[in-house]
Amino acid sequence: MSVAKLTLSVSPVLIKKGKRIAQKQNNSLSALISDFLENLEEPPPKGKSNYELSPEIKEMYGAYRLPEGKTEDDLKFEYLFNKHVLHD
Repeated sequence: MSVAKLTLSVSPVLIKKGKRIAQKQNNSLSALISDFLENLEEPPPKGKSNYELSPEIKEMYGAYRLPEGKTEDDLKFEYLFNKHVLHD
């Protein structure tokens, strides 16, 4: 693998922290940053996710319908209102 130089702007505090962590791992700061970047995963394309839903969850999709004229926020508000205001 070829190597290229890179200049980064990082706070002195983070540089010290990175060097300390790298030293504890018997590594260089460059190797620590390289390992970090190597292990990053690219985000999935828009509209996709990194995980597959189990068949049981897929089967439940669409099983619940919101009451007519209600939004998820309406239901959350009603739940929290009942929990915290009516029962205090």
